[in-house]
Amino acid sequence: MRGVFLICKKEFLEFSKDKRTVFFTFFLPVLLYPMVFLLIAGLGQRDEAQRLGRPSRVSIVDPARVLAPGMRREPDTFQVVELAPGTARQALKERQVDLHVEVEPGAARKIEQQRPYLISVLVDDTEPSSELALGRFREAVRKLDEIQVQRRLAALHAEPELTEPSWTVTENVATAGLEAGKAVGSFLPYLLMLMMFQGAMQHGIYVTAGEKERGTLQTLLATRLPRNRIIWGKLIYIFVMGLVAALLNLASMGLSMAVVLGRAASQRTGAPAGASLDLSAMTSPGVLLLCFLLLVPLGLFFSSFILFMGVRARNTSEAGASLMPGMILIILLGAFSLAPGLERMPFLPYVPILNVSLAIRNLFGQRGDVVEYLVALVMTTGMSALMTWASARLLDRESALFRQG
Repeated sequence: MRGVFLICKKEFLEFSKDKRTVFFTFFLPVLLYPMVFLLIAGLGQRDEAQRLGRPSRVSIVDPARVLAPGMRREPDTFQVVELAPGTARQALKERQVDLHVEVEPGAARKIEQQRPYLISVLVDDTEPSSELALGRFREAVRKLDEIQVQRRLAALHAEPELTEPSWTVTENVATAGLEAGKAVGSFLPYLLMLMMFQGAMQHGIYVTAGEKERGTLQTLLATRLPRNRIIWGKLIYIFVMGLVAALLNLASMGLSMAVVLGRAASQRTGAPAGASLDLSAMTSPGVLLLCFLLLVPLGLFFSSFILFMGVRARNTSEAGASLMPGMILIILLGAFSLAPGLERMPFLPYVPILNVSLAIRNLFGQRGDVVEYLVALVMTTGMSALMTWASARLLDRESALFRQG
């Protein structure tokens, strides 16, 4: 094993000499995600505060004056804007108004006849201020409808409960921690695989095809070290760099999300304590350990694949092009793992790589299945061993090591 550690030590020493690469690998993720998440959260909160702090600009055509007087009596909620006839759509596009409302002319007569009347609304779903205005308008109409219904019931000398023949009480058995775990588990495996592969790929290319270009691979093979020790040293180095890259990115992202969610929770009454307990349950040592056990063979499989393709390539450009389909495959599998209803497909736990994503997703959603977890672990371990064996065999072939055309 001494030769393996010598090769691994050599790669780490070469890596440490490039201060820029060290910074981008270890320090940039720690700084980048807090800056991005806090900036986005700050801008989002400020934009929401600005929208909630001003009245919604609404233009209304109400010949019967059914809704307009009530909206004008709420200047903190609605600002009634006068528009020329036929300009409502253009005003919405130009953001002159947030909502346009038209009430049919015979609305007052229909109310007297206890018949429903028509309200037409123009809204721009792409604008948050327009959606806010629509929500405020619906709430105002709901209150007005309740008043009219109570008047009708009073005229009939009926009880107010006449319009409510039944009451439904709903209790959500899913805790906030379970819901958060399911949400995090849906995208966490995708990020894990993508970051691990990307982190390992750039360093794997450097120690395989890059060494071919620099001419140092031939010198290394001329030493007394067996070739299997050389490949194991490089494999361990690629694996560690991929795993470290994934864990650093995720740790930075997780801390950033915790800060952002903590700020959001602190704005709600009694939310911080519950949110803290849910976060602790979601990230329990047992769940993290089981996820890590899945990441080890998956990382070895990625590292072996990168080593295999890097050794075959003539130069770094060819190595990057050869590994790009692997990146695309991970992106496609990750996007597929986000689709709803995957639990109803019984064959998915036996699909390589995808079963790891599903196992991690179920672990964070507190719905882990022992059989599915073991299948993913055994299958990924077997694939890793097979890929490592193929890489070792390839390194013994002179044609692969020294091919030029």
